Amino acid sequence: MLFKLAGQPFEDIRVTENWEEVKKTVPMGQLPVLEVDGVLLCQSQAIGRYLAKQFGFNGKTDLEAAQIDSVVGCIEDLGTRISPLYDLRGDPEARAKYQERYRDEFLIPGLGKLENLLKSNGGGNGFFVGDSLTWGDLYFVNLSEYALHMGKADLEGFPKLKALKARVEAVPQIAAWIKERPQTEL
Repeated sequence: MLFKLAGQPFEDIRVTENWEEVKKTVPMGQLPVLEVDGVLLCQSQAIGRYLAKQFGFNGKTDLEAAQIDSVVGCIEDLGTRISPLYDLRGDPEARAKYQERYRDEFLIPGLGKLENLLKSNGGGNGFFVGDSLTWGDLYFVNLSEYALHMGKADLEGFPKLKALKARVEAVPQIAAWIKERPQTEL
């Protein structure tokens, strides 16, 4: 989304087969990775922060950049609790039980805290930080799609977050990317 928002060309390579071979060639044996001038960067947050700085979506001051990092960390907390769902794929009953726990104990309370964080910036009618779109807002849109899917939840109880997601997805470059991006299984 940052590349599209900035109008920067990029090559989007999805691993659909031979993952075990690819895994050996990337730092930490996981995706995503971003290659810049022959250097491989790993970790979504590091990649997002780097691109946001390059393209001007990392806040207008150092304090805003720190606030964005804080928001991204809070959003990431929602994602870190998902991994047991992958470990429980072979046990549908245990998976369903953990999925309910994830939704009720982590996701819904976390969304409530994010809603309050959003409200703390001008009542929540704009963005998480400052007066313009940042990579923190994009990170929310991306991770919320994944977390809501995995937690079998929605944003109905969180009107400010729901409106933020709609605002971000309505940005012409983002809307176009959502429509054209390759679909991958969550």
